[in-house]
Amino acid sequence: MYNMELTSFMELIEVMKLIELMELKTTRFKRSPFGHILGLTIVCLLIIFLYKITLLWMYDRYTAADSYYSHGFLVPLISLYFIYQKRQQLQLYTQQFSMLGLLLILFALLLHILGTVLYIFSISGFSIFFLTIGLSLFLFGNQRTKVIWFPLLFLIFMFPLPMTVISFIAFPLKMMAAKAGVWVTSLLGVPVYHEGFNIYIPAGHLLVDNPCSGLRSLISFMALGSIFAYVAPIPTGRKWLLFLLTIPIALFSNFTRVPLLVQASHYLGLEAAAPDTIIHTGTGILVFVIGFVLLLTSAKVLE
Repeated sequence: MYNMELTSFMELIEVMKLIELMELKTTRFKRSPFGHILGLTIVCLLIIFLYKITLLWMYDRYTAADSYYSHGFLVPLISLYFIYQKRQQLQLYTQQFSMLGLLLILFALLLHILGTVLYIFSISGFSIFFLTIGLSLFLFGNQRTKVIWFPLLFLIFMFPLPMTVISFIAFPLKMMAAKAGVWVTSLLGVPVYHEGFNIYIPAGHLLVDNPCSGLRSLISFMALGSIFAYVAPIPTGRKWLLFLLTIPIALFSNFTRVPLLVQASHYLGLEAAAPDTIIHTGTGILVFVIGFVLLLTSAKVLE
């Protein structure tokens, strides 16, 4: 434990030296495109060096079976695209340095040390979020950071929540999905009842597991809804309303899946709706299609 703390603090010292060097180089080349490219390259290499273990943890979370963050690879690419769209507007402002950014950088590095010492990689992961905003403020100033506020905040969707938080949120969602599935199925004339997460029909019983809770859809649709709200030509208040509407849209879309799986299991057998089958995968795609259509319709109505 002592060696890890010592290593983390040594890395912090090296980071501060590199930040100081980076500031000098950026000041020297601030009017040159090469200077910006050099500064961004140093920043990227610095983050990779400092967060190598955390980045590997994030990769494992992205690629894990039943991952809730398989969209994590796309998030930084989408942010870069939106920043690229603002390139002409960014040139209207001169490059400045913000001490608030330096404070955020220090806060992020302390969070990273805390997460490393406690072996809580989610803390270290979210420190990258604060580090990115801090670097933008420190290297480019308040005005340029305000221009790209959404791409920076959008990065929050690439950092996985702790599994304890995932389980805590998934529990009531699974219960809601089970109750909704039983209610709709009973209306369709199929004898059904449930105990907890177990749904019983004449053909056997089905288990509403974490992937069927709707949390994966909720996280993905909140990211998608934020993009819809950002690009929609509507007032700010309606943008927030559109973003908040992604929560009921995601939940409703997922609740349509459980009755379909129960119906398929009743008429075609339990094996027909088992995981990794065409029906099981197809209903997952259908959830996304329904949610996307509802989100698109909501955006059009609010316009």
